[in-house]
Amino acid sequence: MKELISVLIVEDDELHTELIKRAFEDERWARFKLRFSSNLMEARIYMEDKKPDIVICDWLLPDGRGIELFSPDKERLSYPIIMMTSYGNEELAVETIKAGALDYLVKSPEAFAGLPDFILRGLREWEHIRARYAAENKLRDVLLQTVESLASMLEKRDPYTSGHQKKVSVLACAIAEEMGLPAEIIEGIHISAILHDIGKISIPAEFLSKPGRLSPIEFDIIKTHPFNAYEMLKSIDFPYPVAQIILQHHEKLDGSGYPYGLLGPDILLEARIIAVADVVEAISSHRPYRPALGIQYALEEIAQNAGKLYDREVVEACLTLFCERGFSLDSIREW
Repeated sequence: MKELISVLIVEDDELHTELIKRAFEDERWARFKLRFSSNLMEARIYMEDKKPDIVICDWLLPDGRGIELFSPDKERLSYPIIMMTSYGNEELAVETIKAGALDYLVKSPEAFAGLPDFILRGLREWEHIRARYAAENKLRDVLLQTVESLASMLEKRDPYTSGHQKKVSVLACAIAEEMGLPAEIIEGIHISAILHDIGKISIPAEFLSKPGRLSPIEFDIIKTHPFNAYEMLKSIDFPYPVAQIILQHHEKLDGSGYPYGLLGPDILLEARIIAVADVVEAISSHRPYRPALGIQYALEEIAQNAGKLYDREVVEACLTLFCERGFSLDSIREW
């Protein structure tokens, strides 16, 4: 642990502030460098400028609740925050921890007296938490690298769809973001979309690159690729239902899709999002059996079939991206 420990204490009660100061008067706690603030605005300015080692914040302050100090992105918080309250109950504790607090402390003379030790324990716990986050992020990076390697293997085998899975993944994630879905669902969509055609690795290459129309038998074989992918991926312990999402990405709301002809309510939202992204990219790009039809044709297809074949909310988000946000598939780079 660092030689000096910078502590920001956000407390507007003068008596409580005095009790906290007294707790640190012992020479054992000379390594603590205390900074006091009485409101959220002042605290935010200090936090952005100085980056304290730990923040101790009152639950209720003149300009708002202490919980407002937390960033929506908990991963970006580089220091722990401990909340102080004048009363303790389970509901408040749950709200505090969900917001990202390391811990919470019920105010009392005894609690203030033990605050230096409480902070030291909190900092030790924070070090363990940060180490765990770092390990998890490293594993996540390895997972994504492995996923992208698998996808690139398929695209080397099927050069006509080179970049297809990457573009579908980028578009699907953009749709999910436009819909306001949480980060963990978007990451599941990212992985599933990158691998959505991996089942084609078991399809004869001559079917994938055939310049003319496929025969009914050939097309039936092509249609096995979602199930092939499911069989390949179902035993991998992804943190998301990747195998199930990929299995369903060719299903349609009206039951006309494959492999099982599922109806709208039975199709995972992630699969409905990838289905729209897949159709848009495929229609607008060149294929062995036809030239590219263009993005306008693709958008007309999903707009005309919104609520019939494709999820209406997903289609609306996709149209918003292209028509209002300036999204372009051409700007997406291949691996």
